[in-house]
Amino acid sequence: MTSALPAPHFYQIDNATLVLDASPISALDKAQKQRMINALARQLLLQPDYVDVVSADQTLTLYGRSHLELERVQQHLLLMWQQFDEDSSQSQFHEIKVQYGGKHGLDLASVAKSCGLSEREVINIHTSGLYTVDFIGFQPGFAYISGLDSRLQLPRLATPRTLVPKGSVAIAADKTAIYPANSPGGWHILGHTEQTLFDPTKQPPALFAPGDTLRFVEA
Repeated sequence: MTSALPAPHFYQIDNATLVLDASPISALDKAQKQRMINALARQLLLQPDYVDVVSADQTLTLYGRSHLELERVQQHLLLMWQQFDEDSSQSQFHEIKVQYGGKHGLDLASVAKSCGLSEREVINIHTSGLYTVDFIGFQPGFAYISGLDSRLQLPRLATPRTLVPKGSVAIAADKTAIYPANSPGGWHILGHTEQTLFDPTKQPPALFAPGDTLRFVEA
C-alpha cells in the first residue's frame, strides 16, 4: 500500500487512551479496514508503552501508560497506517471440526427453511468458506467472524435463548461465531465443536486472535 491511503479519525478518551476510528473512510472496504486494524493491533501489543491494545469493529483503542504523549502516538499510528503492507501481516489458521444438526444444531432446520435451502446445502455452504476473525468481544474468547456466505445471512433470533451451550457454532447477520462458554445468546445454532476457545491457564488464553483465519470441517 502507498502513502496515499486516506487517514482514519483519532480521538482521545482520557490522557492515556487513544482511539483510531477507520469507519468514516469510504474509499476502503470494511474487510480491508478490519485487516489493517488487526495487523496494527498485533504490532502494537508487542510494544511496552501500552497496557492494552483492543481492536473492535473498524476501531483500535490504545490504553497507554501515563508517560505517553498521545500526540506523538497519533503521529506514529498515522505513519503505520499509511505504510501498511498487507503482505507482511501475520495470522494463524485454524480448522474447526463441527457436528452439525440434531441435538447439536438446534436451528439448522429453521435456517434451511428460512434460506430456501436443504439442511445439507446449509452445511455445505457453511463449511465451504474461508473465514476471518474480526475482533473479540461479548465474553472471553468470543470471536466475531466474517466471511459468512450471503445465502446464510439471517437476523438474530427474535427472542434470545437464556442458555446457549458451550461450543455452539452459530450464525447471525453477516457473521458466524462459536460460544466459548455457556451463556445467553440470540444467534442461530448450526452445530457444536469440542474445541476449547478460552483457557485462562494458557498463554494466550484465547484460541483466536483478530486477523486469524479458519475453516469449519464437518465432523
